[in-house]
Amino acid sequence: MSVKIGFSYSRTKLSGWLTYIFTGSFAYHVFIVDDETSKMYDMHLLMRRRSWPHYGDNANIKLVESPVPISSEYMERLLDTSESVYGWKDYLLFGLRPIFHLFGKSTRNVGGMICSELVYDILRENGWPVEFNEVPSPADLERALVK
Repeated sequence: MSVKIGFSYSRTKLSGWLTYIFTGSFAYHVFIVDDETSKMYDMHLLMRRRSWPHYGDNANIKLVESPVPISSEYMERLLDTSESVYGWKDYLLFGLRPIFHLFGKSTRNVGGMICSELVYDILRENGWPVEFNEVPSPADLERALVK
C-alpha cells in the first residue's frame, strides 16, 4: 500500500484561520490517502472513506509519505469497528486548548476523536515512535511529518 498523509490548508475558511490563531499553521485537517486504491480515510464526525482525489486538483492540499507502512486491510478493519463520534463538545474543548495550557492542563476529549488524533493513533499502531504529551493538532503532525 502506498500511503500518504494529507494536510488541508486554508487562508479563506474560518477553520483555517482558527487553526492558525491557536497553532500557528493554516493546516486545519489531516487524513490518510491510499494511492493504490484511490481511497481517502479521515475523521469528520465519524470515521469515513472517500474516493481520492476527493478535493480534486487543489493547491491547498499537501501530501507526504507515511513514515510507517499501513495496509488497506487495516484501514478497512478500522472502518468496520470504529465507534468514535466527534461532537460539538469535543470541538469546543479542542478550541479551548490554549486556556487549558494556561493552567498547565492537557486538552481532553468528551468521547470522539479529531482528525489528527485518528491519524496519530493509526501511525502509532503501525509502529511510528513519535510521542506527543496530548492530543496532537493537525499542525503538530505537520511539524513532525513535513520536512
